[in-house]
Amino acid sequence: MKKYSFMQSASQSINTLMKSGIFAVIAVSMLLCTTSLIAQNINEEVTVTAAYEPTIPDANKINIEPPESETEVTIPVMTYSNSPDQMLVSLKPENIAAVRLLGEPVSKLYRNYVRAGMGTYTTPFIDLYASSLRSDSYALGLHLKHISSAGDIEGYPETNNSLNQVELYGQRFFSQHTLSSGLGFRRNVVRHYGFLEEDFNELSSPSYTYSEDGLKQRFARLNGNIGIKSAYREDDKFNHFADVNANYINDLFGTSETEVALNAGGDKRFELFDFTDHQTIGLLTDVIYNRYVDSTLTQNNTLVTLKPFISTSFNEYSIKAGLNINFKMDTVSKAYLFPFVEGQLKIIDDALVVHAGITGNIKRQSFNELSDINPFVQSALPLQYTREKFTFYAGLRARAGSNIDFSALIRSSSVANAYFFVNDYSQIPYNRFTLLHDDGQVLEGRFEAQYHTAERISVKLYAEFESWSLDNFEHPWHTPALKFGLDGHYQIQNKIIVRANVAARGNQYARTINLSDQFVATELDAFVDLSLGVEYRYTKVLSGFINFNNITNSQYFLWNNYPSYKFNLMGGVAYSF
Repeated sequence: MKKYSFMQSASQSINTLMKSGIFAVIAVSMLLCTTSLIAQNINEEVTVTAAYEPTIPDANKINIEPPESETEVTIPVMTYSNSPDQMLVSLKPENIAAVRLLGEPVSKLYRNYVRAGMGTYTTPFIDLYASSLRSDSYALGLHLKHISSAGDIEGYPETNNSLNQVELYGQRFFSQHTLSSGLGFRRNVVRHYGFLEEDFNELSSPSYTYSEDGLKQRFARLNGNIGIKSAYREDDKFNHFADVNANYINDLFGTSETEVALNAGGDKRFELFDFTDHQTIGLLTDVIYNRYVDSTLTQNNTLVTLKPFISTSFNEYSIKAGLNINFKMDTVSKAYLFPFVEGQLKIIDDALVVHAGITGNIKRQSFNELSDINPFVQSALPLQYTREKFTFYAGLRARAGSNIDFSALIRSSSVANAYFFVNDYSQIPYNRFTLLHDDGQVLEGRFEAQYHTAERISVKLYAEFESWSLDNFEHPWHTPALKFGLDGHYQIQNKIIVRANVAARGNQYARTINLSDQFVATELDAFVDLSLGVEYRYTKVLSGFINFNNITNSQYFLWNNYPSYKFNLMGGVAYSF
């Protein structure tokens, strides 16, 4: 590009010179001619015509850029001080008239409530409750109960039975503690009617006879308790409680049992770790002394339990962990250690809560408890310690709105010395039960759902299952695998109350003996017991009722050879005063 510009510029210069020369020659010639003409006094006019070609010389661009001027800006250091001044504001609220609260009227309480009546099978009953009225300093109460029956079951001996009960209880409220106490007496009379008379005659020799009084059994129970519990409102106080419970039982065959239990515990909040706001450290203790006496032996044993624990919660999580330390002091002393951990998660506050944990425990079998479960037991029982070596459990609580509640719990345990009731075949007519023990695994659960609308409607459903895998026995004797139940009531205009109850049990197995003197398993059929009741409230304090029990008129067996009553009804009145 530079070479081309140079050649072009040179060509343009030559052309310019040539044109300038031509014009110069012409100008000189014209000047000479003009001079000659002037000299000759000749006047001529010459006009030259040619193309005008203007030219513009090349411009040389100064290729120099001005330098940038950099200006340095320095931010001055500023210092300032803040001197706050309090603004004086005077507030004078206007007088507001007091609001009159219209609270709900306090319902009237009655000191006494009695329910009494009569039923088929010559069954009189009475239930009386007496208590103090509202008080912020104390509460006292009395409960009296009697029910008996003299019914007959075809082919079986007399089934007469009765229950008499007296309970006293009281509470004293202090500013930061509550003192509780109670005293009770219960007397149960049953008959060991669990055999057919015709079978008894075949089994017994002609010289062997029985009397109705010889089949009678009576349990007399006396219990008392006293305890104190803190009721602090502050969270950082040392919460504590202590209870002393005493139980005594004896029967007509010289068996007695005395049990004294001390239960105490306490806990307090601390701030030991930073990952949660606070932690709670506590200790639970149980000391149980038991003295058992029957016609063959006397036993004294003590079981001490210590359960230190720590618990905390953060957000929707809660956790509790500790140790269950047991000291068994019997003919042979031994210690057991079971760690336990429990966690809880609130998925929806007060609507869906799940929890799970692991634990273990050891417990002394009690004649008082066993005879209450099965009143047809022998007076001399082989009592042992039942030990849950490892237990895992999980459950949940749920609520749908304000009317539906649901709960579920599942447990899986490894158990040593689990007890089962079996007929005692050492004495004719085999109408009493003893205990057999075995080790094994058990999976059990309970599911419960309830629908309720204030006092008008209430329906509760539950289902239970219990599945055993034993080391030695084929079946868990007298333990049904399934249980179902329904309880409900419906109130019509505060005048008529209809109640319904359904109790269902799955099949279970009893250990029996065949003609070859071999033990075999006998299946006891499943059953459903349906009951209905109607109550009419004549006034708020007086009502009448009638209950229809075992409407299906089925004769089922809770215990082998012990049939239940068939259809029966009970009616009576209830009065508050």
